[in-house]
Amino acid sequence: MPKLALQIRAQLENVTELQPASASDHMLMVRVKCTSCQEEHPKDVGIAPNEEAEVQKGRSTANLVMNCSLCKREMTAKFEEPTAKAPLWRPYSPSEGAVFSTLCVVEARGLDFVGFIPVGTWKCKSTESDTVFDSVEFEDGAWTDYDEKGGASVSIMELESQWVRA
Repeated sequence: MPKLALQIRAQLENVTELQPASASDHMLMVRVKCTSCQEEHPKDVGIAPNEEAEVQKGRSTANLVMNCSLCKREMTAKFEEPTAKAPLWRPYSPSEGAVFSTLCVVEARGLDFVGFIPVGTWKCKSTESDTVFDSVEFEDGAWTDYDEKGGASVSIMELESQWVRA
C-alpha cells in the first residue's frame, strides 16, 4: 500500500510540541477521493488508530474500510505501526519554522487524501514555563490562550496541511 504522510505547518507563539491530546483514540478527520473513478467522498471521514475493521477481500484489517459511493470500489486506510523512532503522532515544533513537518503516516489503498480537518482535542507545551495546554481546540485553524505561569500569550495560527508520499 502507498504510504501518505500528513504534514502540517503553523505559526506558533510561545508554544511547542503540537500533537493530538490522546495518541490512541484521536480521530483524524480527512477528505478522501477514490483512486479508481476520482470521485471525492461528499462528507468528511474519520480514521482512529484504535478502531479496526476487516478488509472485505483479504485477511487483513484497516483503521478505515469503506466503499466508493460511485464505483463501489473498496477503499482502506491504516495508520503506520508506531516505533520508538517514529511514533504514531509526531509533535510539531516551531523550530521547524515555515517548513511542513510530518504529523502521521497512513497506508492507503484505493483512496487518496485530499484534505485534513483539525478537529478534536490537541495539546502543546509552553516555551515560557512548564505549562501543558491539553485541551487545545481549533476554530478556523487557530487557537489562542494565556500562560499564567509564564506570563505570556500563546497561540497557534494559520494551521495548514498537505498530504505527500512517505
